[in-house]
Parts: sequence; structure tokens; C-alpha cells
Amino acid sequence: MIKHTYIILAVIFASFFALGMPDGAFGVAWPFIRTDLYQPLEQAGIIMVVQSFFYALASSRLGRIARIAKLEKIGATGVIVIAVSFFGVSFAPNFTVLAIMFVPVGIGMGLVDASFNSYAVKSFSPRQINWLHCFWGLGASVTPMLMVQVITAATWRAGYLLIAAAQGAIALIVMASILKGVWAKTEKGAEISSQATYQKKYLTKKRHKFMAVACCFLYGGTEYAVGVWITSVLLESRGLALELVGLYPAVYYASITGGRLIFGFWANKFSNAAIIRFGFSLSLAGLALLFITGSILGMALIGLGFAPIFPALIHGTASRFDSKILTRIVGYQMAALGAGVAILASLIGQILSRVSLEALFPMIMVLVVITLLLNELLERVVKRMEGKLG
Repeated sequence: MIKHTYIILAVIFASFFALGMPDGAFGVAWPFIRTDLYQPLEQAGIIMVVQSFFYALASSRLGRIARIAKLEKIGATGVIVIAVSFFGVSFAPNFTVLAIMFVPVGIGMGLVDASFNSYAVKSFSPRQINWLHCFWGLGASVTPMLMVQVITAATWRAGYLLIAAAQGAIALIVMASILKGVWAKTEKGAEISSQATYQKKYLTKKRHKFMAVACCFLYGGTEYAVGVWITSVLLESRGLALELVGLYPAVYYASITGGRLIFGFWANKFSNAAIIRFGFSLSLAGLALLFITGSILGMALIGLGFAPIFPALIHGTASRFDSKILTRIVGYQMAALGAGVAILASLIGQILSRVSLEALFPMIMVLVVITLLLNELLERVVKRMEGKLG
């Protein structure tokens, strides 16, 4: 029934809100975590690598896991694992234990992201996919300011304990929807669950699959690097006060959230390639403005530009590849997203600690351009197959 499909959509929205919370929290919390645990700036890279490696590992196994368990049960398991893991993070006595606790965090996030994205690509329109990821941005945008308030009043540990409680509440919502049989009653073919019309010809070559996955790798590392390192740049390089610094990642994720809400109304009217071009162009303008003037408007433009990129990349997968291999490819794309965070974002951190925190801006600009060009090459292949190029 259609009402059950709307319930599922709401449940997935809530799950993505939970998924965004850790991404918004870490950048703000890290300066205080490293002070409390006596760690240098670049040690954040270890946490990124640990979390992202296991995120990628869990995501890449989605195709096999989905053979023995339904996507909604995989997602529910992931939310539960995240909730329990952050409870452990809040009580970590030293950096080693902290890093170990981010192993299940990564696994849980990988399961949630891959399973629910796979379900969405198969069942929802571009509009709903943008709104789905909007809720990830909502979770990521609310959390930085929340963490600032909690850290100011208490400690970073209290902040992560609060996140664990929120994750637990959402886990209960997901489990309730499964136990009530909502997912089993969903009818296929409802308007809200309508898929994009597939092409008659699909991309099948390994290099095309690699290009689609590589775009997610590059974008994942780029988006996360901006969110996690901007706090250190503004706090330690430009000397901004903590209260003001906290606004920047909040505005960044709020812009991603608002952008996905806005783009959701227009996503069905433009091609994925056109949306990606516009988004990356806007983000480059924002990067230049932030680098030159330090204006928070630049941060907003970066987030607004990034907003539709990942939903467009994921939804583009549904129109480029056969549905028989879609779950596997989406799993690989989620894994690549996590690998991008682990490799690119942590590598950027290593470079910043050795060169200059200000090097963040030109590095992000280069990554944006490379991702855009790679997607354009893939789009050119699609158009050639459709006979639109000579």
C-alpha cells in the first residue's frame, strides 16, 4: 500500500538523519579529543582510516549480505551497531580504545548507507533521493552546534553520549517498522516508488564501472575533508573564536541539507549530468570566496554546490547500469565513498600538518575539477551509446 511506502520513506529519512550526526560531530570534537587524550592534529587521520576502512568493507559486501538478508534488516542492524558503538566512544579512556570503537562505527555506517541507498535507487525518484540525502545533511548540520553547546557546558564525551542516545531512538523506530511488517506490505509501482526509466542499453565494461565508483571515491573524500578540516583551519590558522568556528561546519552541512531540499523540487526536470556540472561550479566559486575572504558565505556556497552531487551520482547509476547488478555497484560506490574519506581526507590532513592548513583550499579545488572531468567522460560514453554524439 502507498501509505506503507510513505512510512518506509520516513523511516529511511530518520536513518539518514542518524547517519549524518557522526560526520557533523567529529570535526568540532577533535580539537578537544586530541587535547584530552594528548594527541597531535594528524592523529585524526587514524580515526578516519579506521572508520572508513570498515565502512568500505561493510559496504562492499552488500551484494553478498543481501543474498541472505533483506535490505531493511541490514539497515536496522547497522543503526543498532552505531548506537552501541558511540556509547563506547563516549567512555574511551585513551586513544587506542577510541580508535577501536570506531571499527564498529564504520561497519554500522557502511551497512546503513549501502543498504538504504540501494533500496532508494531501486524504489525512489530523483526527488525523493535528494530529500533522503537532505536528512543526512540535517543530521550533520544540527550536530556541530549541538556539540559546541555540549562541549562548552560539559565535555566531548557528553556530546557523543547524546549522539548514542539519538542513534538508539532511531534504531527503535527502524525495528518497529520491520516488526509491524510495513516493509513486507509495500506495493511496487506506486508513484513514490517509481524508478527512473532505464535506457535500453547499459554500460557493461569494467572501466565504466570503475569510473562510476571512482567518482564516489573522489567526492566522498572531498566533501568529508571540507567538513572535518575547516574547523582546524579556522581555529588554528586564522584564529577565530570557537563560537564562530562552530558556525562554519554548521552552515556547510545546513547548506547541503537545504540544497538537497531545494534541488529535490527540480531534480526530475534536469539530467544528472547537468545537476553535477552546476553543483561543482557553484562549489568552486564558494571555495574561492572562502579562501580569499574567509566569508561564511563561501562555506554556504560550497555546501549548496555539493548538495545535489552525490544523489545525482547514485541515481545516475540506476540509469547507466542493468538492475541485475545495481545492488552490487551501489555497494561498491558506498565502499568507495568510505575509502575516499579514509584515504583522501586523512591524506589531506597529513599534508596540512606538514605544509600549511591553508593548503586545504587549493587541494579541494583540484579534487572537485578531477571528479567533474571523470563524470563528464562517463557521460560522454553514455551519449555515444545513445547515438547523441558523432
